[in-house]
Amino acid sequence: MAEYNVTALAIPLFLFFMLMEYAYLRMSGRDLHRFSDNIASLSMGVCLLVSDALLKTFTFSVFIWAWSSYRLFDFSSTSWITWVLFFFGVDFCYYWFHRIAHSYNFLWGAHVGHHQSEEYNLTTALRQSAFQYAFSWVFYLPLAFLGCPPEVFLIQFMLLKAYQFWLHTQAIDRIPLMEGVFSTPSSHRVHHAKNPIYIDKNFGGTLVIWDRMFGSWQPEVAEHPCHYGTTTPLKTWNPVKANLQHWSMLFRDSLHTHSWWDKIRLWFKPTGWRPEDRRRATNKLQKTGVTNRPKFDPVISPLTKLYCGISFALLVLLVTMFIFLSPQLSARELAFGVLLILAGLVMISQFLEGKFQLRFVEIARVPALLWFLAVLWTLPISTQVSQRMDVATGVSPEIELFEETTLSALPWLEKPAVLDGSTPAVQQVTWHPDGEQGQLEYTLRYELSSFPEHVANIISARNALEESSRVWLEEQL
Repeated sequence: MAEYNVTALAIPLFLFFMLMEYAYLRMSGRDLHRFSDNIASLSMGVCLLVSDALLKTFTFSVFIWAWSSYRLFDFSSTSWITWVLFFFGVDFCYYWFHRIAHSYNFLWGAHVGHHQSEEYNLTTALRQSAFQYAFSWVFYLPLAFLGCPPEVFLIQFMLLKAYQFWLHTQAIDRIPLMEGVFSTPSSHRVHHAKNPIYIDKNFGGTLVIWDRMFGSWQPEVAEHPCHYGTTTPLKTWNPVKANLQHWSMLFRDSLHTHSWWDKIRLWFKPTGWRPEDRRRATNKLQKTGVTNRPKFDPVISPLTKLYCGISFALLVLLVTMFIFLSPQLSARELAFGVLLILAGLVMISQFLEGKFQLRFVEIARVPALLWFLAVLWTLPISTQVSQRMDVATGVSPEIELFEETTLSALPWLEKPAVLDGSTPAVQQVTWHPDGEQGQLEYTLRYELSSFPEHVANIISARNALEESSRVWLEEQL
């Protein structure tokens, strides 16, 4: 599956659950969504997904390298003990990354984006800083040194992030028996609230037992209804500004403070610390919390909302294909895609704020978007299925095959309906002798020419081709 980034396939699923939450809340008479805020949160999620697609290979490779070269113990990925042990290990490491990210100025800048929304719904779950994964991976390296198999870590981490999605809702009240043990929507609402009583509480990912052990636990209190956002309000829908808000504030402080020592230590001091000569200049940083305040909500016309909605829907389609196909794209195509996506997010955010000075940029951006959509939709990709079977040396079969063929020319192959029978294919059988026992390898390389075929190949087509080629190979023996 290395030729695809299957993370993109989760995007439609996330959108489905968001629509379900919205419909449920509306039918319940609760209006907890705002159009512009939802678009802003999803725009932040787009930035994270793009950066993750570009960074994931590097960060996971470091984990594999540390595990391969310096692990202290050997754990089997087939043992239930391994899975249980590192379930707690992954969650424990997440707790400390999350807590430390709230505790120091520099790392808070890589996490603050998740807390900037003044609403709290499932769109908030995707509102993440684009730079968070550039730092968080370091906190999981101890697991590699302890011997956590990479595949166990990857699956546990994905489950941890998937679990946290449903926590970002007000549609679910307190859950008996779970509260105080597992993270729940109630305990996570506390974490996102900017009320003074709730600041820097409930850092747990799947479990909140760590919060209870290390003194950061706070249940939701009826007398203090949660209000959301950050101490310093964002006051923009622009995801680029949102990602850089805190760091730009630190940069201005370090530029204008008179003390050279303060210019340096500011970045590494606890969140909320500022040089004495800058405390009077601008608002204080997130630390003590604030009471409720009016929300940032520029008024725009229904026509502007419609245009932004259509533009964002097209952008989501582009992002889905771009992330899914990213392993196949050249550096130039990756750079162009990132710039096109960022340009779209910035333009949409400008319109949502009622700012139209850059509207003429759309003359170039929209055709470029449609062109790149067409390029990704019809991008040809070669993929393969491969089978290996142990065979005694004395009975190795002789199989003659046409190397260059099409799927339709292989009558024994069960061809998935989603693939065109004329799909170009190259098949090869190779014998790998090894003493008295060798291996027979069958490889079928075939070409896909459209995005729907790529998705179908991941979901079902590859499995069908693998199964039918395995059955055929067994028959030849």
